Amino acid sequence: MLKNKKMTNLQNIKKEFPIFSNYPKLVYLDNAATTQKPKQVLDALNDFYTKSNANVHRGIHKLSELATEKYEEARKNVAEFISASPEEIIFTGGTTDGLNALANSLNRSQEIFGKHPSHANKNLQILSSDIEHHSNLLPWTRLANKSNIFFAGVDKNYQIDLNELEEIKRKHRIDIVAITMMSNVTGTITPIEKIRELFPDSILIVDAAQAIAHMPIDVKKLDVDFLVFSGHKIYGPTGIGVLFGKRELLEELEPIKVGGGMISEVYKDKSVWADVPEKHEAGTPPIAQAIGLSEALHFMKKAGFKNIQKHEDELRAYAVKAFNQIPEIELYHPDLSTQAGAVISFNIKRIHGHDTAQVLADQDIAVRAGHHCAQIFHREVLEVAGSVRASLAIYNKPADIDKLIKGIKMLYISSIIRTNIRYKY
Repeated sequence: MLKNKKMTNLQNIKKEFPIFSNYPKLVYLDNAATTQKPKQVLDALNDFYTKSNANVHRGIHKLSELATEKYEEARKNVAEFISASPEEIIFTGGTTDGLNALANSLNRSQEIFGKHPSHANKNLQILSSDIEHHSNLLPWTRLANKSNIFFAGVDKNYQIDLNELEEIKRKHRIDIVAITMMSNVTGTITPIEKIRELFPDSILIVDAAQAIAHMPIDVKKLDVDFLVFSGHKIYGPTGIGVLFGKRELLEELEPIKVGGGMISEVYKDKSVWADVPEKHEAGTPPIAQAIGLSEALHFMKKAGFKNIQKHEDELRAYAVKAFNQIPEIELYHPDLSTQAGAVISFNIKRIHGHDTAQVLADQDIAVRAGHHCAQIFHREVLEVAGSVRASLAIYNKPADIDKLIKGIKMLYISSIIRTNIRYKY
């Protein structure tokens, strides 16, 4: 084993997560799929349902007023977390929900693209990339004709190729740039500010589902038009997501959904929409989940992104160096001189990824195997059907990596033995 390096002051943070008390042997390395929840998030959910459960906004009784206060306070906390204004925060069901709703709404709001002098038809020109999660790919491929969506490739470090972006820009008018901020397969971080410089007049939509838990995000500094993320990726509840949109665009945008709570006046022949953000939040919103997400963000602030990034960078380096000592490992991750998130995908030659994941699961090590909702990336860039993914979080330690590496070595050695027996007999 590599020498165990001492980590930052997040050493004891694992105690904040009850799941590990219930499963003390668990090595949880499936954080890119969903993170575990700290006690203060679980307490906040229970507290809401037992002390202030009611619908929001329209009730004048005590519980409704209290629920509304907590819900709107959650919106303010989310806005502050990404340097936005509260009216620019729309609560959704998650990243997938937010991106689908946004694509559908933009398709009904094409006057937004009127600022492009060359926009002579209704076919939107969309730019995406080969590393996108299906949630930030399928809404746009469904919206555009095949001839109207373009894909940027990646370089040897799995970074979106800026030269290809420049070539696409030279040849085509681009209305929408829909791009991930961090790959859920390799942890590669996209230079959003450079992409904004390349496409100053395009609608820039950023999928921050993976990035949100690993780095600070300032939507004003990035100058993004829309940004989406999910609560469950950042230690919050499932069933809650955030769609940030610049206020002037949210005001122009057709309502994401229609129904109760998002109107000012309704007549048989017309309706007047409420102001943002209510305009885009029809029906009963995810109240408890928003409050739980707010607590998760408080938790992250207390931990501090400087500490989180230092911890995860050290852990990532420790893991990559350990992987590089194992023969027959195919590692899909940028070199350590490149900034990246703590998501590491790999394959063991001649061993199916699902077999690897199953053998590790039998040792209480949770990883994920498959295409990770990124089939194009695996097929066209990595040229494999799938991979095994170990994704790290603030509660992971070098000891977790040691157990992972030990499990992989045991699997690799047993595979060699089985192969030799097969050839011998």
